[in-house]
Amino acid sequence: MLNSHDAPVPRGDAAVRPALEAALRYARTKVPYADALYERVFKCEVHQLASGQRMVKPASVKGAVQIRLVGEGGRQVGVKAGDAGIETLRAAIDRGLDALAAEPADPGFGLAAIPNPSRERYGVAPTDDPRDVDPTPRLEALARAVDALAAEGATEGVRVVPELWAWEQVEEKWVADTDGIFKTQVMTIGFVQVVFRAVRGEVQARTRVRFGEVGGLSQYIGSDGRFAPEVARELAAQRDVAVRLLDARTMTADELAGLTHYVLHKSALVFIHEGLGHPIEADIVRSGNSAIVAPGGEARVSPLGSSVVRIVDGSAPDGDGNPMADRGFGTEFIDDEGVEVRSAELVSGGHIVGMMHSRETAHRYGVAPTGNGFSELGDRRIVRMRNTVLCPERGDHWVESLDELLRGVGLGVVLHGSLGGAVSKEGMSSSTQYGYLVRDGRLTGEIILPGNFTALTAGCLKSVDGYAGPVDSHGVGFCGKGSQLRRVTEGGPTFVRLGASPWVNLTFEG
Repeated sequence: MLNSHDAPVPRGDAAVRPALEAALRYARTKVPYADALYERVFKCEVHQLASGQRMVKPASVKGAVQIRLVGEGGRQVGVKAGDAGIETLRAAIDRGLDALAAEPADPGFGLAAIPNPSRERYGVAPTDDPRDVDPTPRLEALARAVDALAAEGATEGVRVVPELWAWEQVEEKWVADTDGIFKTQVMTIGFVQVVFRAVRGEVQARTRVRFGEVGGLSQYIGSDGRFAPEVARELAAQRDVAVRLLDARTMTADELAGLTHYVLHKSALVFIHEGLGHPIEADIVRSGNSAIVAPGGEARVSPLGSSVVRIVDGSAPDGDGNPMADRGFGTEFIDDEGVEVRSAELVSGGHIVGMMHSRETAHRYGVAPTGNGFSELGDRRIVRMRNTVLCPERGDHWVESLDELLRGVGLGVVLHGSLGGAVSKEGMSSSTQYGYLVRDGRLTGEIILPGNFTALTAGCLKSVDGYAGPVDSHGVGFCGKGSQLRRVTEGGPTFVRLGASPWVNLTFEG
């Protein structure tokens, strides 16, 4: 983690800090404990529709405060305020006190201590700060580059129509409490999503690719209007797949029945987030809505996976699975309770060994908080994932190449991409973008149409038996929980092999 003296100070700190401190002094005269979170987000973005209509929004700012009041007997409420002005905050506290009086006692409620209470500053200073430099030329250049790339993919009788959604935002937050905690964070996040639609007559096919990372849009497109080489390569590859999908097919009933293996590309690992991440969030566990962990914290399923399964939530990993403090679309240095983010090992050797915690759930389970308590612009703080990744230990099960991983696969399918997932207590489902058949240990050129991949939480990891390629948190997305959205990733090695089992299934429409 970067040193405190390297971290930037949020803009307006000279006004925000005294306002929060004054509000908390007032709250301390009314309740034993209170804390406050002020979040402010500056955003610039561009949308381009399939029609070619382009909308550029060079600046928008949103902000809100969440104040938590903790009374006697474990009574507690959260109240939202629209800005960090002292009068607004005092009025919010007064509203909260009225609500607190009506709350039932909860003797088990408490908040675990905030580690490293003396450190105040976290984050990374923006480069080419969009609050100071007009971002419009870069946003326009990004759209033009996508248009040019799509045009290069057209063939006789086939058009490639692009859609674009991209943004850069500077996120600032302040966390303070009545015990004297005061912490701030500044983060810049860049996001690019491109959809390629291949059109031939009445037939269409599409692919979607996303990039998201700490840092601005300059990491994707340079001042010369050209994509970074690795971005250009991935976009071109997904464009060409969209064209190939015009001639793709579904798998036959005999092929599906005869499958010996599923091989998931890192872009198709959303089941790690949906089916294995949510059930290990401590608030979901405590509510009784986890299929794999009982409300008391004991594993309902043991082992959960094979001996080569290890899952970690935290900062994005490097290729060997080691956390990198300042990388990953879901990464932050502190959560919205002021807890420094640390990696939480969830599954090791196939067994559940930990959970993701906020300060509240950490107190209830008697453990240290993991930095998983997050809010969305003034909403209450709940347990959220960050970068949730399969990070296996090294061994014979982890090979270098896909060719090595496919040895011994009689009939398999390599699945790529996801257009989203849905989770239930029992498991999850996600729509794959495409696949390739594997026959007798070799990848064929037979491309498969989008399907629906389902995984039952209690058993899907038991059939994981091999990996290939470096670890990457490739699956950039947005998680909705309790009406709040949060940026997240999921990932693992480039390829993950699962043996066919009753716990996983692939289906096609029609």
